[in-house]
Amino acid sequence: MRKNRAKIIIILLCIIGAVYALYPTYRSQQLKGDLDRFGKSSQDSVKREAWKTANGEDLKDANAKAIKLGLDLRGGIYVTMEVDVLKFIDEQALQKDDLFEQVMAATEKDEATSEDPVVPLFVKHFNEIAKPKGKSLANYFYFSEAGAGDDPAIQAALQKGVDEAVDRAIEIIRNRVDQFGLTEPTIQKEGSRRIIIELPGVGDPTQVHQLLQGTAQLEFRLLKEPEVVKRVLDRIDRHLSGDTALARLEKVDTAKADTAKASAPATDTAKTAAVADTTKKDSTANATTAHLSPEDSAHRADSIAEIGMSQEQKYAHFVKTHPFTSILQKGMSREGNDIYVTESDRALLKSILSRPDVKAIYSDEMAFMFSRPLPTTKANENIYEVYFLNSQPELTGKVITDARSDIDPTSGKPEVTMQMDDDGTRVWRRVTKASIGKKVAIVLDSVVYSAPVVNGEIPNGNSQITGTGDMNEANLLKIVLKAGALPAPVKIIQESVVGPSLGADSIAKGTASIIWSLLVVVLFMGFYYVTGGVVADLAVMINLLFTAAVLATFGATLTLPGMAGLVLTVGIAVDANVLIYERIREELSLGKSLKLAMDDGYHRAFAPIFDGHLTAFFSGVILYAFGTGTVQGFAVTLMIGVSASLFTAIIITRVIFDLIMERNPELIKFG
Repeated sequence: MRKNRAKIIIILLCIIGAVYALYPTYRSQQLKGDLDRFGKSSQDSVKREAWKTANGEDLKDANAKAIKLGLDLRGGIYVTMEVDVLKFIDEQALQKDDLFEQVMAATEKDEATSEDPVVPLFVKHFNEIAKPKGKSLANYFYFSEAGAGDDPAIQAALQKGVDEAVDRAIEIIRNRVDQFGLTEPTIQKEGSRRIIIELPGVGDPTQVHQLLQGTAQLEFRLLKEPEVVKRVLDRIDRHLSGDTALARLEKVDTAKADTAKASAPATDTAKTAAVADTTKKDSTANATTAHLSPEDSAHRADSIAEIGMSQEQKYAHFVKTHPFTSILQKGMSREGNDIYVTESDRALLKSILSRPDVKAIYSDEMAFMFSRPLPTTKANENIYEVYFLNSQPELTGKVITDARSDIDPTSGKPEVTMQMDDDGTRVWRRVTKASIGKKVAIVLDSVVYSAPVVNGEIPNGNSQITGTGDMNEANLLKIVLKAGALPAPVKIIQESVVGPSLGADSIAKGTASIIWSLLVVVLFMGFYYVTGGVVADLAVMINLLFTAAVLATFGATLTLPGMAGLVLTVGIAVDANVLIYERIREELSLGKSLKLAMDDGYHRAFAPIFDGHLTAFFSGVILYAFGTGTVQGFAVTLMIGVSASLFTAIIITRVIFDLIMERNPELIKFG
């Protein structure tokens, strides 16, 4: 016991850590089961929303830490999109002639059957068709960074433009997917011009097409004046509270007057007259209040109603009378100017603002928008800044001709420059002249990416945006500014849909295969190796526990081939024990004692076990490096399972045998 104390502590810590890592997966399934109990009736919808308000954060946090399921298990849509690079090249050409059209036709023919980058293909055909006729790329293209440069410089500028077009398309798609509210989407670049998108839980391809292929909308909107914001928020609060502040005020004042009358003695004429005069004054004050604005009346009514209340009662009263503002007030920054809300509060605010009756109150005067997700110190949680903007944009992205990110040579900080066309320059001059000291929000697809302050009139349409933080933020803003009008169309070239029922069937069959393989192994090992088999079975269970825990900890996605990897792991896990037990039986047959036979068996079996596991592990590495999608899912579970198997077969089983040997060595049998 004493010699194995350190090993026992390590094993127990690993098991406790594995259980801790897998608890979110259990909690996620438990919460999803609670949510699925609600039906589709209107009453159930109300209960569902109330449940989401109470448990939404817990569910999101559990989902973020739980084992993620691939599309083949969960159901959803897998989409491959491609940027039309030829269209981009065609639009960049300043002039076109027959030679150019011949080059484009030859490139298009090659592109249909080739996975090579399009720009080198275009240059190759240009050199074959146009160059012998005395043409150069400078005859058709001009890029400021290439100047009047040679063909290699222009080719590099073309390739840079293609890469930026793909990056801009990815940013637009990610932005739309985030707004759509999908959980755990996967969006990544593949090759030079393709984008891979996995949307779990989505089953309507038409909806996906609309989501992914719509035109991006870039806007510049001024922030609303604080007094206008306050007025609009008061209107929304009064509407949502279902109470008219003026009526409440009149009710309070009338009650005060009636109380004053009732308290006056009938025999005291002077006092009665005084009360009557007071009542008259109150009535006059009440009549004056009737001419106040609804907002002022509401504030006065609240002040009267809150007299004598505790702080808790005042807050409860405020929440009741200001249901919308109270949500915003939770996210008020310390400076009192900026408002940040959690993801759940943002969803709640958007659901309120999307109601037709509420939209009618503010839509003609103001627009509510949110920033892109901003990271916080709390794990797996984002916050969003709330913006109150003009209902109509001052400018759209159609006027942007160029945007660049660079380092300001004077300050050494990142900056973004943007250039507008003539129409945009004229409007921008007027807007900036009238808005000095105010903020202008840069909005892409209804998401605010930045809100710089206007420091002065911009007469030439060339603007500098500073204060972007680091270079990554500057590059992102550059992409957003240039994404208002995509320079190249993006088309869906491949799409596959996995229905939820098929995913559920895959989970059921995959789980059944693991259970049956585990059952067969457990029964065989227990029957054939007796005590040794039972210990090996326990090691297999711990192996599966460790494998699942590692998948959850590193956010790996479990696919159907991954479940096949788990089944294979069960076989590998007992294979090592079989080698050890057979070696122990050979040592026992030579007349050695049980303890000596076990020592020699573990020692001499280690080399072949280690070699076999190492070979299997490197096979998984190769599969992961050169495979794609489902093959990588299999490789991940294989590598994790092999590593866990080595630990459980060599370390854990030996510690268990040592503990039994110290107490009841006669219990140990190897068949």
